[in-house]
Amino acid sequence: MGETMSDYIKEIRALIGSRPLILVGSAVLVFNREYEVLLQLRTDTGRWGIPGGAMEPGESFQETARRELLEETGLHLKRLKFLEMVAGEEYYFRYPNGDEIYNAIALYACEYWEGELKMNDGESKDLRFFPLNSLPSLTERQKLIINKIKDSGFLPEFRHINLNVIMECAEVLELQRKSYKIEADLIGTDEIPPLKETFEQLQDCGETFIGYYMEGRLAGALSFKKEGKVIDIHRMMVHPDFFRRGIAKKLIFQLEQIGYSEMLVSTGADNKPATKLYEKLGFKRQNDSVVGNGLVLAHFKKRQG
Repeated sequence: MGETMSDYIKEIRALIGSRPLILVGSAVLVFNREYEVLLQLRTDTGRWGIPGGAMEPGESFQETARRELLEETGLHLKRLKFLEMVAGEEYYFRYPNGDEIYNAIALYACEYWEGELKMNDGESKDLRFFPLNSLPSLTERQKLIINKIKDSGFLPEFRHINLNVIMECAEVLELQRKSYKIEADLIGTDEIPPLKETFEQLQDCGETFIGYYMEGRLAGALSFKKEGKVIDIHRMMVHPDFFRRGIAKKLIFQLEQIGYSEMLVSTGADNKPATKLYEKLGFKRQNDSVVGNGLVLAHFKKRQG
């Protein structure tokens, strides 16, 4: 988080010099679709940091966050999620010119935004998205702020789903009905087994499920069976509320981590988004087949390496 020398702050500095000042403001952890975090290389410190700044008289914390991000990055923030208020000794900072501050920061996260990155106000040397596991050198207070997001529940996570837990099974059942309804519309038939599956049938399917959770919701899931080193994907489901977020791709990548020699998957031949996805991910289309209800299935195979 950086602090613009607004007229208000300049007036205070003129009175107190470089003595410690309690500075109230907002900072925003902005994420792209790959959940990389936006950092700003600041001109005043020469260090990477989190966009944000000091509150102007009469502003709310959220207004400060939106104004600062627009000024510093050119982005219009849409939906902000408040994470936490942070303050204390660990948020002390001394600028190269000797000015001392103690930050009291309203911390937000945002994944829904519009615009293109622009360095508008002279505060930035660079603006860039970084993976959370490959961040540049940060100050201790910036590290503390980044760590807040890891404990917030905001970031998506993969979890194995236990169908013997009633609520988890119910989530999967709801997800697959919404997901496969979209596929049914694409291929022109609702004769898709998961659409007609009961709670008990789902629990008895014998498949292993991996879920992708966003903000506590089951946004997507896949199921598979593994024999030796052959993985057979039985279901690939993404909730319509989370389309075009790369979730199916992420689920496949996650599944690949368990190791395999061959990976198999099938989908309706007329489900063009799915067939294009599998081809893009390195699957090779095999012979199509027709099931009893006349549905044409496209079969795909991917070999490791």
